[in-house]
Amino acid sequence: MAEIASSTATGIALATGAITVSGSIIGVQYDALLVGLAGGLISLSYLPPMPKLKVASTIFTSVMVAGFFAPVAEAIVAKYAPWMNAGNPLRMALAFALGICAQRLIPLLVSWVQKKGGEQ
Repeated sequence: MAEIASSTATGIALATGAITVSGSIIGVQYDALLVGLAGGLISLSYLPPMPKLKVASTIFTSVMVAGFFAPVAEAIVAKYAPWMNAGNPLRMALAFALGICAQRLIPLLVSWVQKKGGEQ
């Protein structure tokens, strides 16, 4: 197994510090942030090498999406599928999935919005 490049390790360290500080300031649930961080790191392993700042920003964005939208997704699941026993394990699973998918979904959403804006 290959070792992490120094730029990637530096980017991960920068993102982790930013996540901790921003999570405490804005009041996002730490457990969703940490699970989103794990998902973002897994997703990062499938992306091409990037500069430190881009690594930090992609991980930070992935974690913030997981931290903000995991409770929202949990509430939606609790309303429409109450048999799934909404709670902490469900929120963690949703945060992990959002952390993994955010690095691919955000560029797709931006391009879709730009395409829709160009049509009008």
